[in-house]
Amino acid sequence: MAAVVGIYAEPKEKIDFRKISGFVEGNLGFTVKLKRLKHGIVQSKGLLYNPIATGRLFEKVRLKKSDIDILITDRLIATYEDSDRRLHVRAAVFGYPSVISTSGIVEAPAKPKEYYLQKQKYSLLKAWELKEGEVKKVFRDRFIDYHDKRMPEVLKGFVSQAIFFNLTGSPFCEKKNCRLFNAHWQEDLIKAQIHSGKFCKNHQQELKSIKEEVGCHA
Repeated sequence: MAAVVGIYAEPKEKIDFRKISGFVEGNLGFTVKLKRLKHGIVQSKGLLYNPIATGRLFEKVRLKKSDIDILITDRLIATYEDSDRRLHVRAAVFGYPSVISTSGIVEAPAKPKEYYLQKQKYSLLKAWELKEGEVKKVFRDRFIDYHDKRMPEVLKGFVSQAIFFNLTGSPFCEKKNCRLFNAHWQEDLIKAQIHSGKFCKNHQQELKSIKEEVGCHA
């Protein structure tokens, strides 16, 4: 069973990673080692995420004693879907290492429908640049934005998903009140990570077993 989680931080904006480390250590039982990167590791061609190029660069900075590796970047990334032959912006791409994008957390889950209606209206009037800030204030409690104070709380959930992916191959939960819920809407993301901020009963039991396996007590 993995015992050390390596978190590699690329973001330029100030994020209190101590909150995330404390959450992982307290709730999942792992030791967390944080490494702040001086240079960007996450690679893409345009928006299209390049896991091979990222992996090569990552090996040069990888911690010697880490069992699960998670890169956190502010770079916006996307993956190509064969089903609709389109690029899809991602909040996270799970793998070895897993990559979590703070920009993707802002851009990937859809904002409230009313927000887009307001954007469409003012865009038609060629006034969106003037009205964007005003509209965002109206909906600010309903989506995560850049430089958002709630970002560390949301990152706790995505880091948890990356860890579950590594341990079980299954990072998501169908229950909307669980940290592992795969939210496609910003309001669902906020519900799972901010309003609930907990794991469902099934995953709480799974966490208890995981903590026991890594030698910690629930």
